Amino acid sequence: MSASHAIVSVAEHAKLEAFVDADAAAAFLGITRRTLLQKVRTGKLPGHPVDPAAEKKDWRFLLSELNASMLSCELRPPGALKPSRRV
Repeated sequence: MSASHAIVSVAEHAKLEAFVDADAAAAFLGITRRTLLQKVRTGKLPGHPVDPAAEKKDWRFLLSELNASMLSCELRPPGALKPSRRV
């Protein structure tokens, strides 16, 4: 690996956003952890399970995705439903 390649990799790594746990995500949104997890399970908010195959999921969140999701809610007309994000 060349030195310039290593510098690019470090620079790209610095741009990555850290995942946060449910407590931090709930505090960011100003809701309870329970409400956050209910909304994630129903697809109303984006979340990433640590182990998708686990029966009881441990979720992680990107604050930028939560922020974008909340902003998109403000732009929808009254009564419009948000499409499900569940896969």
